[in-house]
Amino acid sequence: MIEFADILKASKKFSPLSAKIIPFHHPVEITWEPVSAGTGNYLEDSVKETYDVGHLAPEQTDFGVRISGDSMEPLYHTDDVAWIQKKDSLANGEIGIFYLNGNTYIKELHDEPDGVYLISLNQKYRPIQVLESDSFKIFGKVIGKCKGAEIPGFH
Repeated sequence: MIEFADILKASKKFSPLSAKIIPFHHPVEITWEPVSAGTGNYLEDSVKETYDVGHLAPEQTDFGVRISGDSMEPLYHTDDVAWIQKKDSLANGEIGIFYLNGNTYIKELHDEPDGVYLISLNQKYRPIQVLESDSFKIFGKVIGKCKGAEIPGFH
């Protein structure tokens, strides 16, 4: 049985083209100051640097943050980079980057009848309650991660 591709080639009206691989560039700004998967670090005035992360970050990524600490293990580890989509609010149970009283955290947001809490995945850490008197801000939602060592030129 003759295949359609063979008929096209024999007709001399078709010639296969070689594929050219085009590199995928995806520049993303990553903060130098790590967010805390523990007791908290400050992020707002942190130095930032742009890296070409290619396929490592989801397309919707607005920025990346370094992770420090073990409170979000087993999912997030020290020296991972979390990819963030900027958002002013998150749904209950979503993991995000939060500013609370001078520190920045990666935590899971829980809106309970008795208050709002930032929850660690690691059970050895207690929930952090967000009080009305606290200085609190949501930077965005965590939409992915990679190991810092996977990013070319990242240190």
